[in-house]
Amino acid sequence: MISAALFLLTVSTAGLSGIEGLPPPAQPRPLQIPEAHESTLENGLHVVVIERPGLPLVSAELVVRSGAEGDPPSLAGLTSMTASLLTQGTTTRSATEIAQQVEALGASLSAEAGWDSTHVELTTLAAHVVPAFERLADVVRRPVFAPGEIDRLRRQELDDLRLALEEPAEVAPAAARRLALGDSPYAHPIDGTLASLPRLTRKEIVARHARTFVPSNAVLVIAGTLTAAEGRGLAERFFADWQGPAPATPATPATPAATPAPPPPRAVLIDFPDADQAAVCVARAGLPGTHPDFLTGEVANALLGGGYSSRLNQEIRVKRGLSYGAWSTLTGTRGSGLFAAGCQTKNESAAEVVAVIREEIERLGATLAPPDYFASRLAVLRGDFARTLETNAGHVGAAAECAALGRPLPTLATRVAAIEAVAADQVRAFAAAHLAAPTLSVVVIGRARLIEPALRPLLPSLTVIPQTQLDLDHPSLSSRPR
Repeated sequence: MISAALFLLTVSTAGLSGIEGLPPPAQPRPLQIPEAHESTLENGLHVVVIERPGLPLVSAELVVRSGAEGDPPSLAGLTSMTASLLTQGTTTRSATEIAQQVEALGASLSAEAGWDSTHVELTTLAAHVVPAFERLADVVRRPVFAPGEIDRLRRQELDDLRLALEEPAEVAPAAARRLALGDSPYAHPIDGTLASLPRLTRKEIVARHARTFVPSNAVLVIAGTLTAAEGRGLAERFFADWQGPAPATPATPATPAATPAPPPPRAVLIDFPDADQAAVCVARAGLPGTHPDFLTGEVANALLGGGYSSRLNQEIRVKRGLSYGAWSTLTGTRGSGLFAAGCQTKNESAAEVVAVIREEIERLGATLAPPDYFASRLAVLRGDFARTLETNAGHVGAAAECAALGRPLPTLATRVAAIEAVAADQVRAFAAAHLAAPTLSVVVIGRARLIEPALRPLLPSLTVIPQTQLDLDHPSLSSRPR
């Protein structure tokens, strides 16, 4: 009998020397995306049903096409708090009763706000779909927003935020977003700030729900072991009598031109004098999620920082050992988008990390990726998308994203082909046009006395902000008199 230690040694040695005789990887299996059956109720609620026979499960998502971008400038976190309170009591059930009843059904029910949309998500056994949908409709249509629940959630959010504001890795992405997007409706922290959360009142929460949770502003997506007729029947049974006017004004900008122009790029060092490590984040305004070039941007991001084998992670973690992991993201909303990249590192190596990130971004826009590496990153995107669609909830989420962005559902069926059609020279051109290092704002958070001497020669216009003056409610990031 081989001991555990010997087995591990054998596997390790085999991994280092190569294993002979293994079959080559098979060709990717074609992705089968079932037809989405779309219809609209008389009250304006759009219904999407995706038939997925197999496991006796059903997932559903009520998508309200209004999100945190609709928060008033002084009330960051309003939409997020409104969403979180939906499951905390209705006119017919208390928060405890909702939780107990959903648990007894073997179901899950949650609500969350994002950019451009608010989601109420349900997964249940097919045998319990009727009582589960009854609770879904209840929290969507009849939340009570009890003062006690509002106060409890506010205290919880403030406690969580105070803890997060002590962590450079938590603060850096939020600060970089604010710096890159300025006064954009997409710039503020989605969960609110220490200044905005105490301002939120029940009156504003009730008004936000009444204004946006109306059938003409919503899409109900259902996927699982049911027919299109059965899904439509559930929608009619629980939502046909849901009434409400169309939103008085569009909740989000309809076009990129409606979003304020981003501010000039800046470099900011936020002095956390007790920070054990530093956080680095670079960012700039991006493209809307419906822009024709957005998919090319997703491929560029996959090369740069999307995963362990991405260039940033290989250069910063694997080759230099400066971080446990480096990343980049490209997000697109209806009104704009955001590109960001960063990592956590030692205070003493923060300037080096900034330089490496900028160099890798410049390289992406200056040279073609090697064919084998480029093909591997396309495979990652294809695989990620395919895995998303392995579950009912994944199908619902993909359709819900289309609803939030106003993207036609048939684009799901063509996404893999569209990914494969992106060429390396298109990625290079995208990076050169949309990710040039001089257009990036830079945020570094850590011990200024250890970081600034090496960082200022790299970023001569660097502004230093003390931790006590950090203000995420303002594009300057500073609470100093302006």
